Amino acid sequence: MDLEARKYQFIQKLVKVEDESVLEKLELILNANQNDWFDELSDSEKVEIQIGLDQAEKGEFVSHEEVMKRFSKWH
Repeated sequence: MDLEARKYQFIQKLVKVEDESVLEKLELILNANQNDWFDELSDSEKVEIQIGLDQAEKGEFVSHEEVMKRFSKWH
């Protein structure tokens, strides 16, 4: 079955859906595929994220466990 046939078959099934919660879930899925939060970031934010990823790859980070040890006296 080609893509166009699958889409048509899906539309036929969608028309018969009576449960609003099913439609809401489908909308969430379809909308999630259209909007990527990363695309909405500024260039400077993207650069900062990339710097952090590069540092993590080099092992230049403090583990969650170590942070929790350091700050446990305030928790």
